[in-house]
Parts: sequence; C-alpha cells; structure tokens
Amino acid sequence: MASDVQTDERQEAGGSSSGLLKNSIRFVTIVLMVTAAAAPLVVVSTYIPLSIANGAGMTVPITYLTATLILLVFTVGFAQMAKRITASGAFYNFTTQGLGKPVGLGAGMTVMIGYSMISAAIQGGFGFFAAQLLKNYLNVDVPWWVCSIASLILMFVLAYFRVTLTGRILGIALGLEVAVVFVVATMTIVSGGAQGQMLETFNPAGWAAAPAVGIGFFFAFWSWIGFETTAIYGEETADPKKSVPKATYIAVITLGVFYTFAAYAGVVGFGDQSPEQASNLIDQYFFVLADMYTWPFMHVIMDFLVVTGFFACSFAFFNNAARYFFSMGRDGILPSQVGRTHPVHKSPYVANGLQAIIAIAVVVIFALIGADPVIHLGGWLPIFCTLSIILVQALVSLAVIRYFNREKRRTATDWWKTFIAPLIGFVAQAVVMYLLVINLPFLAGSEELVVVLIPVYVAIVFIVGLLWALYLRRTYPKRYARIGTIYEEEEIEEIAEQQTS
Repeated sequence: MASDVQTDERQEAGGSSSGLLKNSIRFVTIVLMVTAAAAPLVVVSTYIPLSIANGAGMTVPITYLTATLILLVFTVGFAQMAKRITASGAFYNFTTQGLGKPVGLGAGMTVMIGYSMISAAIQGGFGFFAAQLLKNYLNVDVPWWVCSIASLILMFVLAYFRVTLTGRILGIALGLEVAVVFVVATMTIVSGGAQGQMLETFNPAGWAAAPAVGIGFFFAFWSWIGFETTAIYGEETADPKKSVPKATYIAVITLGVFYTFAAYAGVVGFGDQSPEQASNLIDQYFFVLADMYTWPFMHVIMDFLVVTGFFACSFAFFNNAARYFFSMGRDGILPSQVGRTHPVHKSPYVANGLQAIIAIAVVVIFALIGADPVIHLGGWLPIFCTLSIILVQALVSLAVIRYFNREKRRTATDWWKTFIAPLIGFVAQAVVMYLLVINLPFLAGSEELVVVLIPVYVAIVFIVGLLWALYLRRTYPKRYARIGTIYEEEEIEEIAEQQTS
C-alpha cells in the first residue's frame, strides 16, 4: 500500500508512467467501444446498399448472417487467447506468443499502420458529410479538410483525458445511431414494405443470381473491422480474462443480428426493385426508406447522426492505433517516450499525439493533391486498412493453433476451441483476402497502378516489421526480447522508472 502511494506521488509530481488506467472500463463500455468502431449507421447507409446494388443483391441478409457465423467461429480461438493474454497490443501480442517474435512484430506493424490509416481514411467521409451539413443547415461553406482536421484535434483533446470519457462519447453516439436505424428498419418491415415479407432472401440458392457474391461478403466482413477493440482495452478492464471474451461474443452477435435485420429491411423496403434503387440512390438509400416508412424529422436526424457516426468510428480507431503505438513504445520498438502514459489520467497521451499528427498529415496530403475525400481518402485507403487487418486476423488464427500445440488438448472441446475453429477461421480470412484482391479494381473504382499495388504495400509493411525483428535479434538482443511482452504490474513500474532516469 505504501509503495502504491509513493508511485502516485511520483506520478503527480510529473514523473513518467507506463501503466494504463486499471479497472477503468466496465464490461458494457467495452461492448460500446467495439460497436462504435463498426459504425452501424455508416454500414447501413453505405455498405449494405452497395452490396444490394453490386454485391450480394437480394441475398444481402443471408450474406450478413453467414458472415456472423464465420466470425463467431474465429472468435472461439480469439477468446481462448484473450483468456490467457492481456495486453494493449492484442493481435500483436497474440501473434508473437503463438508464431514467434519476427512474425509477431510483422503482424504488429501491419495492424498498427492499418488502424492508424483507418482513423485518417474515415475522416474523408466525416469531412465531406460535415461540410455538407454546415452548408445545408447553416449555409456556411467550409472545406472538407478543415472539418476533418478540427475533428482530429478534438479527438486528441478527448483522448488526452481518462478513457472513461472516450467511452461516454462513443456510447452516446452509438446509442442514437442504433435507435434511429432500428426504428427505420422496424417500421419498414412491419409495414410490409413494397411487396410484403421476403423470406426467400435467406435462401442460399439466391447467391447464384447475385451480381457478385464475393463483393457482398467483402462488404459484410468489412462491417466488422475493429472488433479486436475488446482485447485492446484488456489492460484497462476489470477482470479482462472474463470480460474480453464475453464482450467479443456479444459484440459479434449483436452486430450480426443488427446488420442482418437492417439488410432485410433494406430489401423489403423496395422489394424486387431493391438492386435498381440501390444503384440509383447509393448513399441515400436508407434515407429514402426513412422518408417512405417513418416521419419527415427522421431524415433530418439521420443527416446529423451520419456525421456523429463517422466521428465515433474514426475516434474508436484513433484510440486503437494509439494503444498500438503505446504498446510498441513500451516494448522499445518505437522510442520509449511513445510508451508513456499521463501521470494523472493514465492515458497514452504521447501515442495519442503521434496518431493525431499522422492522421492530420494524411488528410493534408490528400487535400493538397486535390483528392476526393470520399472516393480517394475514404475509398482507396480503407482497402489497404482492411487487407492489413484481415491478414493479421488470419495470422492470429494460426497463432492460436500453435500456441495451444504447446499445451495438452485433453477433450473434444479443447480440440474444437483451439484447433478446428481457428483453422476454419484462418481459411475464412484467407478466402476474404482473395475476394478482396481479385475485386480490388471494382472496390476502388479504379485500375490505376497506385490502387492495384495495395496488396504490395501491405506485404511491404509486414516484411519491414519481420526484418526489423531479425535486425534487433542480431544487434539489440535485449530490445528483441521485449517484442510482444506481456507485462505484469511490477514490470510496468520498472519501465516507468527507467524512462524517468
């Protein structure tokens, strides 16, 4: 107890800290954070209509339902790792513990850059819709990039304080989003839509007539990107060994049911004309459904909530990326200052600042070259991010298998949880990567070389991380030994003291 008091006094006096705020996140807050990262209103208003028009067509509901089941299988192995490993690096630490330090650092670098770029990429959509909102409702002309930069500065300010503030912000935005989409979807289904109920949309045979079922599955899996958030906040959660697996299952199932329900409403609303209407209306598809089946004010509310939805989504990935930077700094891969936390708020404030600078720089670069915020920043960059994260999820599945190969599997349940399910998860993630790569020109809306080479960029990031680990092993063995470390409380205090001295 006395040592705890001395530690607090040293931190309040301005000393360094490497520990995140323990027991600060409740179970419900974790679920809210991972759901906010999935941006349900953005998915419903953008990706589901795109899938209806150009992907799974009338079978979008069963496509989302199938994606839910596949991700649940992946979650089985993920949850087993989360029960044993608690670290803010999550995928980075899981892969290191299962596949070794070189592959672990390659995976860590890949997912870190992926999350960092997602936060910036989503600012394309935020800036565009925020500028539109200001123009339509206040008659004020503001460039999209000004809105994006202002948003990122606000994120840094909010992230500077305790993580509980972040949870409240995301929770409020998410609650409003879900409520509005649920009302629109329910009213559409209850009214019978254009032609009554259409349960045939749950028949797998319909995939044969879909425009491009592979693209439909890509949009479905993209809708869940970021559900690793549950493990990223493990160090800040009370009883993470139980909370993280439970929160992950709930988030995957809740989002799956929600997306399937909304997709079914989207098809029922226009009936057989859904693909044609989705092609014509694009991002206005669900707004028109709101006009048709609810009240005029719902459209206005959705105009505002799309903006807050983009903000919440970008903010969630902003925090994810910052915790990866923090984890790499604490391990000595990045400068040790990046692995510091605020002496009072215990937030990774240096990593937050680094992420803010990177995201603002990306926005500025795209603005200077005259890029379209939605097509280029919000369209091309997410493909890189999605491919990066799906690659790492596939590696995590292999890591689970190898990690538990070192332990005895005694029952059929053990084999299911730590071998069969992760193997199915790996195959599923590999298929999704294949679908993404072969459909890349369509997804990006371009065959330019800079787009075609996106898989190469991902490979380069992974290889750089792997080679950096090998370099550290030969040149700086002590730093190499810290790759993917799972820290106990005493070790965190030791690191803080070393940074201070």
